[in-house]
Amino acid sequence: MHISINKEDAELLFRRYGAGIQTENGIVLHPFEVIYFFEKGKLKLKESPESIMENLKKEDELASEKYAIFKDLRINGYICKPSFENENWMRVFRKGFRPGEDRTQFLIKVILSQETLTTDSIITDIKKAAEVRKELVYSFVKKNKVFFLKISRTSFE
Repeated sequence: MHISINKEDAELLFRRYGAGIQTENGIVLHPFEVIYFFEKGKLKLKESPESIMENLKKEDELASEKYAIFKDLRINGYICKPSFENENWMRVFRKGFRPGEDRTQFLIKVILSQETLTTDSIITDIKKAAEVRKELVYSFVKKNKVFFLKISRTSFE
């Protein structure tokens, strides 16, 4: 989904708040970042955040949950990078670090609160997090509250 915003605004959000990613064509903001910074009064939009979210929900059944988790992380001082590929993954920087200063520390998988995880799916997710050298966290929204569950592998050798 493409949302047009002022180039100067995008560059300011990138430099000051760590929003978006830099490409050869300029700064690209994820729709969640656009909605969040509009709500914070840092960005003006031609379309409403509600219409943006409705369009996102048509493409992604977890859009509301992903945005709630993204917003919770940003409010608590974390820079979060949602997937542009409509995946259920987000990368999160350690608190106080910005893109370019450090690599992301957490790989968050957004799940539905009633979703049943199998041991196979957990093992697959742990392997994915290990491949990219991140800590695996599952996150879900239940009764309008965001929950995070950090999962790690251990051995008793």
